[in-house]
Amino acid sequence: MAARRRGRGLLVAVVCLVALALAVGGGWWAARATLEPQTESAEAAAPDVVWAEATSSSVGRSLPLSTTLRQPARTVASNAVGGVVLSTSPGEVTQGDTIYVVAGTPVRVVQGEVPFYRDLARRTKGEDVAQLQQALIDLDYLEAQEPDGDFGWRTEQAVKDWQDDLGLDDTGTIPLGRLVAVDRLPTVVQLGESIVRGATLGGGEEAVLAPTGEQHFVLVVTQDQARMIPAEATVEVTWQDQVWEAVISSSEQDEFGNTEFTLAAPDGGPVCADACGTLPGDAQVTLRSEIVIVPEISGTAVPAAAVHTRADGSAYVITEAGETEVTVRGSGGGVAIVDGIEVGTRVQALAGAAGSPAPAPAPAPGDEATTTEG
Repeated sequence: MAARRRGRGLLVAVVCLVALALAVGGGWWAARATLEPQTESAEAAAPDVVWAEATSSSVGRSLPLSTTLRQPARTVASNAVGGVVLSTSPGEVTQGDTIYVVAGTPVRVVQGEVPFYRDLARRTKGEDVAQLQQALIDLDYLEAQEPDGDFGWRTEQAVKDWQDDLGLDDTGTIPLGRLVAVDRLPTVVQLGESIVRGATLGGGEEAVLAPTGEQHFVLVVTQDQARMIPAEATVEVTWQDQVWEAVISSSEQDEFGNTEFTLAAPDGGPVCADACGTLPGDAQVTLRSEIVIVPEISGTAVPAAAVHTRADGSAYVITEAGETEVTVRGSGGGVAIVDGIEVGTRVQALAGAAGSPAPAPAPAPGDEATTTEG
């Protein structure tokens, strides 16, 4: 019994000694860690510096839309042939073309400003006769330098030859209603509402409408689009291989709440200038357009973030050589067009410390983090 008690006492003594040693060692380590100066394991990583290369590019903003050419028409002839309408041929016409047929009788167009108002036959004289003669000259049935307005035997023979080629009775006369005078040819004509296939005509119906020669260029946009378009905006109107520059001369709202901009050339004349004759004569023609909201500017381009502004309002970029003063000519889409540096110059697009006057070390060629495409 005494031996077992001595063994347990020895074990307890050993455990106490070990615990005391651990406590002393831990206190020494804690004191050392508290009293000795702290050192950072690593310096705080500075923000990355992004370099970009100046390129050749352009900025600007335009809105693709359509311009409508409106060409008003007026009535130039009434129908003078009775019967059932067998066919109609509106649209673009030229000298002598048939525009509609009533009960087997074709009605044809002839260039002229005087309406045909009577039968044309031997010994009649006047401007209407001269218009007929000009048509016969243009169609190679009458040999003459100028029409004289006198329906003589030569004109009569020319009419007979024309009628014969058309498969008509060669009477040598032109009864009222067979010809319609149109101011200019070729042109695009419309037919009156009554001139439709199958309709029965009694005479006097509105028959033929032709363009007045007026041309109105109109841009119709929604209210949201109208708010985007400044009053001084220019409009590029394209027809085939021609491009015309136009400006907004006036505006108004239509019945649907849309805005109608009326366009004119910069000098106030027609948009199509001296090329209006190349446009179709339809009542409405749709033309492709671009509204230039911000004029295009080309030059040396850098990221907009690379441009800094001083307190005095001057602008600069940070290049490999340091701060370089530039003039900003325009910007858009995150790109700025500047003067003062050349294409290929490296600039800091994102500095490690804002406002830092000294540039970060430039990367080796080919290591740029980002570039602006031209």
